[in-house]
Amino acid sequence: MELVEDGVVYQDDPGTSAVMSERFERLIGKYDEDVVKELMPLVVAVLENLDSVFAENQEHEVELELLKEDNEQLITQYEREKALRKHAEEAASRDAPIRCQVIVSAHLYRAEQHVAESVASVQSVYGG
Repeated sequence: MELVEDGVVYQDDPGTSAVMSERFERLIGKYDEDVVKELMPLVVAVLENLDSVFAENQEHEVELELLKEDNEQLITQYEREKALRKHAEEAASRDAPIRCQVIVSAHLYRAEQHVAESVASVQSVYGG
């Protein structure tokens, strides 16, 4: 049987309840009803603490599952970025000679322009 009270679900295990009831009856018979009355607040406190710890444990299990999912997503993202970086580095190394040719060509073009301007300048000075 299941009892819901203040948002807390209590599971009633007939075997456990019967055993506890039997033990309390034995205590009452052996000692006195007052002994059980004094013991009951302690038993209730222990059961409430157990319930609280159980609820906290369930929250931690949910949090753990969420963290596992986050971790899996982060690993997937990391692997994807690692593959993209590797692809970019491979593409950059393939394109490096072409970039070098472009840079060298640009420098040669500027050097040719400079030489042509110098020749033109010398010709204008010497009238040639």
